[in-house]
Amino acid sequence: LSFVWMAIFMQDLLDPAIPNAFWINAMAMFFGVTIPLPFVGMLSDYCGRMKTMVLGAVGVGVLGPLCLFVITQGQPVRAFFAQWFLGIMLALYGGPISAWLVERFPVKVRATSLSLGYDIAHCTASAFSPLVATYLVQRVSPVAPGAIYSLFAVLALVGMFMSTKIHQDGGLEDGASSPATETEMADATEEEEETEREII
Repeated sequence: LSFVWMAIFMQDLLDPAIPNAFWINAMAMFFGVTIPLPFVGMLSDYCGRMKTMVLGAVGVGVLGPLCLFVITQGQPVRAFFAQWFLGIMLALYGGPISAWLVERFPVKVRATSLSLGYDIAHCTASAFSPLVATYLVQRVSPVAPGAIYSLFAVLALVGMFMSTKIHQDGGLEDGASSPATETEMADATEEEEETEREII
């Protein structure tokens, strides 16, 4: 929605169109997502995955509609910075998500769980959000698709706070409680190593 659909929105759906919409889109994505993404991932190693991702989700949910409103004003420079800000917020969420997902599942079900959850989300939310956004622009108003940001942000936050278990270093930690004991950690490590040998 933020970079694939947005370029078409700025060029074809807005009247008057924003000049150089595809260049604005490309530069906002490069400086807002491509460059910051690995650094945000590193930041999450120090600050924690949840804190970084919550900041990104809240930023998108609260300020995403405002950014879309700024883009609808038709000023190229303002549109660039609004889309760049959206990119930064998405990077805060997307940078840690790969590591966060891996930590949420034990080895024996990790690949299946990740592929199902991640791909179902992509083929539903990512596939249909441009369609819904275009419909809202044509039938409601140009700023109406901003509600999609808030909706997905709420769903993301609910999902994060429902997934509090961390499968890491052979043990299971609860985000709200103390870590597992050394004996439990050792037993879990041995079990996961045995599972990995069977898989190999």
